[in-house]
Amino acid sequence: MLFDRLRADIDAVKQRDPASRSSLEILLLYSGVHAIIAHRFSHFFYRHKLYFLARLNSQLSRFFTGIEIHPGAKIGRGVMIDHGCGIVIGETAEVGDGCALYQGVTLGGTGKDKGKRHPTLGKNVMVGAGAKVLGPFKIGDNAKIAAGAVVLEEVPENCTAVGVPARVVRRKGVKPPLQELDQVRIPDPVAQELCRLQLTIERLEMRLKQVEAENDARAERKSIERYDRQKAHRKERKSMKVFNTLHKCKEEFVPLTPGKVKMYACGPTVYNYIHIGNARPICVFDTLRRYLEYRGYDVTFVQNFTDVDDKLIKKANEEGITVKEVAERYIKEYLTDAEGLGIRPATFHPRATENMEKIIEIVKTLVDKGYAYAVGGDVYFRTKKFDEYGKLSHMPLEDLESGARIAVGEVKEDAMDFALWKAAKEGEPAWDSPWGKGRPGWHIECTAMINNLLGDTIDIHCGGQDLIFPHHENEIAQAECCTGKEYARYWMHNGYINVDNKKMSKSLNNFFTVRDVAEQYGYEPIKFMMLQAHYRSPINYSVEVIEQCKAALERLYNCRDNLDFMLQNAAEETREGDAERKAALATRRDQFVAAMDDDLNTADGIAAVFDLVKDINTALNEPQSRDYIRYAAGLFDELTGVLGLVYNRKKEDLDSEIEALIEKRQQARKNKDFKTADAIRDELKDKGIVLEDTPQGVKWSRA
Repeated sequence: MLFDRLRADIDAVKQRDPASRSSLEILLLYSGVHAIIAHRFSHFFYRHKLYFLARLNSQLSRFFTGIEIHPGAKIGRGVMIDHGCGIVIGETAEVGDGCALYQGVTLGGTGKDKGKRHPTLGKNVMVGAGAKVLGPFKIGDNAKIAAGAVVLEEVPENCTAVGVPARVVRRKGVKPPLQELDQVRIPDPVAQELCRLQLTIERLEMRLKQVEAENDARAERKSIERYDRQKAHRKERKSMKVFNTLHKCKEEFVPLTPGKVKMYACGPTVYNYIHIGNARPICVFDTLRRYLEYRGYDVTFVQNFTDVDDKLIKKANEEGITVKEVAERYIKEYLTDAEGLGIRPATFHPRATENMEKIIEIVKTLVDKGYAYAVGGDVYFRTKKFDEYGKLSHMPLEDLESGARIAVGEVKEDAMDFALWKAAKEGEPAWDSPWGKGRPGWHIECTAMINNLLGDTIDIHCGGQDLIFPHHENEIAQAECCTGKEYARYWMHNGYINVDNKKMSKSLNNFFTVRDVAEQYGYEPIKFMMLQAHYRSPINYSVEVIEQCKAALERLYNCRDNLDFMLQNAAEETREGDAERKAALATRRDQFVAAMDDDLNTADGIAAVFDLVKDINTALNEPQSRDYIRYAAGLFDELTGVLGLVYNRKKEDLDSEIEALIEKRQQARKNKDFKTADAIRDELKDKGIVLEDTPQGVKWSRA
């Protein structure tokens, strides 16, 4: 029987190994045959409980052949071990007839089982080089285990097992030919499926590129068409609408001279720091001027300084200095606050004292026409002589008259009459006039400065709601009676400011200067607060509101900083789909313009900016081209520039020590030395530098 098995083993090698030449060569030179022969004897000793001889013989065989077969293992007929160095077969393993095992195969256990611990190979099983079959289960007849596979569960017959852990594919009713049992040409259905999927993916990618190219071309055409429509729409679009206090309704804005706007805003009386109530018209009408220029108008903007007034005289007397010194000091302080608020200088900043000749000329004209009269060095305007008096405040003359009083020392024909010129008093600045030394009344100053710099009729006159009566009402009366022409075509007035839902008043101890608030929160949150509501609506100042404005500004600054950071780290100049993405962003410009055209609705304009920020932040969640990022940054700057926001951007440079620490941390992260990286992060945080790791690199900011 031994010789029959030996002959079967030699025949198996002949059939499977094309390099074999003769039975004698196989018998003398093939280590796999030597190992099987030795195992036959070892197994004989093992079955007869001669364990020492069995183990001794198997160990000698392992030493000479490099193949370890436990004496208890059962090896069938016609088994071939080819290039068998490193093969290990466990004690309870069973190898069926006609099996083939290649170099490095292990038929072992998992260490968790008792009794039957090793696999059973059916007939005609092929196990490729380096494969491992681990556990007390069966490998079915005609199965094939691919090279390097790790089999941890039963493999049915006529199947191929591949991978780690091995996956099986059933081949029903097909017995592979003997020549297929080859560790090189073993069929791998998973690899075949992957190859098929790869071809499918390549075809889909080609089709996707075609579709993207078609979409980009379509988007480009749409973008051009949209631009042409927008261009045509801009030509056809009606002008913006503004609420005209004179007529109490929104009206289409049409300037006197096409393309040019003459605009006047009542400025501060410079006897103290401006308060937050003064700041509202300053911010609102600076934005109006910016938007008109954005719309293409050539704007001449005049904002005056009232530098002679009862309040300045009182302040000068209290401090023992001249009125001029008081005015100079607080004009300088105003300009400091205006610069902090991001307010652009007006085209002209006239002072009342610089327009004395024009003031006297207008007063003389009114006297000559009978609209004014002189009494004891004072000159008063005859209110009842102007039939349209009250047309701006929309109050009948009788109602206005009921609240009028004649102050002690005044000699007026009627309580409604107001002063154009005041006779000099001791200790007050005075100028020579046809009625003796004196100084102008408050209302005449603005009329003279407008007439001197802008002419008889202007497009827009604006100021706070508190100026409607009597200041602006009196301006209209004296100007139109002097020239016989319309004084201003559009009157715009901003709403009041309350503090904690109460009227701001020194008596209530809720009076705040711009300087006071700016020292605690900065100037820009004040400006944002003025613009985040419609200019005609009342707004409420509180700590909570100003904190919310500060947080909103941080969102804007973060978006703009992110754009700069992404631009520095963008990998591509352009990407497919840029045209469509840019066209989508451009709709925010249309949204912004529509809001601002509707009576300078800065609240909705700011909402459009934040919608733009949302779009940009969403887009930056994935890589974008430099072309797209530059477009987004340009649009952001365009819209925030109209509002006069995000004007404090400063490019900060780090000192060499901080930069070195950041670089050292980056290197530590690359080396997976996270302990060092975290320590450096903490050190930088102590120095006031906060790091943020992004897919595009590390960002830093100051805490």
